[in-house]
Amino acid sequence: MKRFATLFVLVVLLAALPGLVWGVPLPVQEPDLANAMGWDLAPSGLLVVDFDRDGNGRADYLTLRFVVRAYPSAESVATIAGIWPDNLVFFVDYEWDCYFYIAAPQPLFYVFDTDEDGHWDLMYKDVMEDGVNGNEQFYDSPSGKFAPE
Repeated sequence: MKRFATLFVLVVLLAALPGLVWGVPLPVQEPDLANAMGWDLAPSGLLVVDFDRDGNGRADYLTLRFVVRAYPSAESVATIAGIWPDNLVFFVDYEWDCYFYIAAPQPLFYVFDTDEDGHWDLMYKDVMEDGVNGNEQFYDSPSGKFAPE
C-alpha cells in the first residue's frame, strides 16, 4: 500500500508539473505592459507584444491579441482609451494625428522564444481569451523545437 501511495503521488506531481518535469515552458501571465520591449502588427493582423523576462535585451516571451479596431484620429490617447475602456489602446504618433490600434483585453496566444533567436519555439492558444488559468492549449512549435512526435 505504501508503494501505491508513493507511486500515486509521483504520478500526480508529474501530471501537475509538466513544465518542470519535461522542460517545456508553460504559459505565464503577461507581464505588465509597461515592461514590454515593443509591439508590432503581425502579417496576420494580430498585435504582437514582446517581453524580455530574463533581462538580457532579447525578446523571450510574446503575446498576440486580436485588433478589434484600427483608425486614425486627432483625439488624445486618453480620449480614445475612454471610448474603449475594456480594451488596450496602442498607437503610432504621426505629425498630423495618431493611428490607433484597439486590441482585445486578453491575449489569444502566448509564445515562447526559448533560445531568443527570433524564431518562435512554442505557442499556446487561449481560446477563451480569459488570461492564463490552465485552459490554454498547445497550438504549435513554429521552430520545430517542441513539435509533437
